[in-house]
Amino acid sequence: VFENSDGVILPSEATQGNMRVDFFYILVRAHKMSAAEMTALAWRLYTAKVASGLLHPENEKMMQLQLAQVLQTLAPLFESKSAESYKVLLEVPVSVNDRLKIIDLVIEHRIGEETQSTAIELKCFRLYGRAGNGKRGAQNLGMYDYWADIENIENYILMFGFVGAYQLTLTDDPYYVLTQHAGPQVAAFSTAKTRSNVTGVLSHPIANRKGTIYLRGVYDMSLWQSNGSFHFISQRVEP
Repeated sequence: VFENSDGVILPSEATQGNMRVDFFYILVRAHKMSAAEMTALAWRLYTAKVASGLLHPENEKMMQLQLAQVLQTLAPLFESKSAESYKVLLEVPVSVNDRLKIIDLVIEHRIGEETQSTAIELKCFRLYGRAGNGKRGAQNLGMYDYWADIENIENYILMFGFVGAYQLTLTDDPYYVLTQHAGPQVAAFSTAKTRSNVTGVLSHPIANRKGTIYLRGVYDMSLWQSNGSFHFISQRVEP
């Protein structure tokens, strides 16, 4: 009801009853829904390939490149108008509270002259090093960095032009998911599946990190999903 015969969304005097339709709201909602659907589909396809062994992300950089390829392959399928396009950008620099941050992936969705973006941060916690060179360690730092990503995406969503933000993590290390983290430091930054209602201030001294994370949202770690030897979790933040 808001498109003309050429499939172009009309911005003008559209009304329904006594309620004036805000074109900008309609446009932003279209951006959010399309990018959210594409991200969800790409994550589902990607995690299935990882779990089946068809893809082998050995670190976060490999995960970033592989997921970007899946997103870019899907992008044309979500373009339904001649004036619509998607781009998948890697390593996008932004300023957050006067500090430089690098977003792993950004989906840039353009309709006509309007562009909206979706930020994606990634974590890849593998149990073994590349070529099987022993078990990786520093899981306490990995868990802290997971929550630091959540803090970051909460800030990205406050920036102009961003309509959604995600944190996507995969691991084959059961420590992140199944262990009951009892020590004070690992308990503060735990990513265990049994943890729920995570919000507010997460704080404890930790080497090479600032040690404090501020969360506005509420997060549920029971969202971990298991497939074969892998565990996957997706967290989404909206304005």
